[in-house]
Amino acid sequence: MGAVAALALALTGCTAPADGPSGPRFVTPPLVHLTSVLWPIPLELVGVMPGSRLRIAASLTTARGTWRSSATYTTPASGILDLASARPQLAPFEQPDSAGLFWSLDGPDLPGTALATQWMHETLPVTLTAFDADRVVARRTFALQGLADGLRPHTLYTRDFTGAGPTPPPHETHEDQPVARFWSATSVERPVTPAVLMFDDPSPGASSDFTAPLLARFGASVLVLPVSAAPDGVRASSVVDSTTVDDALTWLDAQEGIDAAHVFAYGTGVSEPLAAWAATRFPARLHGLFAAAGAPQLLCLPSGRTAPAFEDGAGLPCRVAPGPASAASVFPLDAVTGPVVLACGGRDTLVSSACAGQSALAAARGVRAGDSIQSPALAGHAVTVPPGLPIALPEDGEGTDSSGGGDPQATEHARVAFWNAVAQIVLRAART
Repeated sequence: MGAVAALALALTGCTAPADGPSGPRFVTPPLVHLTSVLWPIPLELVGVMPGSRLRIAASLTTARGTWRSSATYTTPASGILDLASARPQLAPFEQPDSAGLFWSLDGPDLPGTALATQWMHETLPVTLTAFDADRVVARRTFALQGLADGLRPHTLYTRDFTGAGPTPPPHETHEDQPVARFWSATSVERPVTPAVLMFDDPSPGASSDFTAPLLARFGASVLVLPVSAAPDGVRASSVVDSTTVDDALTWLDAQEGIDAAHVFAYGTGVSEPLAAWAATRFPARLHGLFAAAGAPQLLCLPSGRTAPAFEDGAGLPCRVAPGPASAASVFPLDAVTGPVVLACGGRDTLVSSACAGQSALAAARGVRAGDSIQSPALAGHAVTVPPGLPIALPEDGEGTDSSGGGDPQATEHARVAFWNAVAQIVLRAART
């Protein structure tokens, strides 16, 4: 968790000062900067009566509604309540967690655009209030700055991709339409960056509106190819051709600010098979792979036996449903020369075979230094939503809705582990 804590320091945003120099108050280390994406950081309530039973309530109110969470604690003899080590009672999480009151906020369900706007682009005032019975003991407001604040993607059109290759086809044979979005991470301090070719996962919280800005904050520029999902949330409903991937990689190669030797494929949920396919189809141009919560094989479109991936205009073999998976039946990731991160949730009710599929992918690849294979037993489907966001977390272990079941705290911990693994790889590539 040390690398994660270091990343929390690097992200933008700030907290309000403590309520005063004495008396009960919430305390964080100096110079800690918080964003809407919260890794667990030291957070203490100090100066309180030993043995007192306190309820700490979190609240956030915007024009879209109010979000709340709360937990009850017993103050130790020291009079210092360390939320990173104190076990809560009457809380939506069971284990100690200094960020638990933030990611467990519960409020109105927002549609896609409003969801991304609120949690990624705005600065949100989350107030923690400690109560002893009905008496307010301490209060502090944390200003959580969205990770996408100040970042905007650039839309790429057909003309951009067709002009990237050595022999572009005649303009009149191609309608000029949007084909991708590009999030640049280059700056004066960082003129050349690694890149991620992202096959978008349209599910709430896991889409590029949430994940691309996080990767950009880590130091990777992100090129997003759109992918549509079938109503079941398991299969894609759109097609990607190898020529499109080739054009996208060629466009990245042509950018002065991109390190073409460190381009990674990314795909989760319905898009994991597409990312794994691209990594095996272009092993000399895609250095590594980040994939989670999906199938290890191409799944056919809902309309029949058409694959979501075509090579040079011809559809590839595909499966009607996930599994069974074995090392011989999944993508041969042994051709991927760089690091691979695979993740799933053991209680995923949306893609119940996800962990079996990741195990098969790992077996087909073999043990490699730098890889990270994660399969937390109690986590649900949405393990790739940026940590700290109260989005797509299961309400209980038997959930069958879009949250994909699992335990909410285990799912949050899985998010921290997945993004920590990805961040370490991206940061290492950026230093290279």
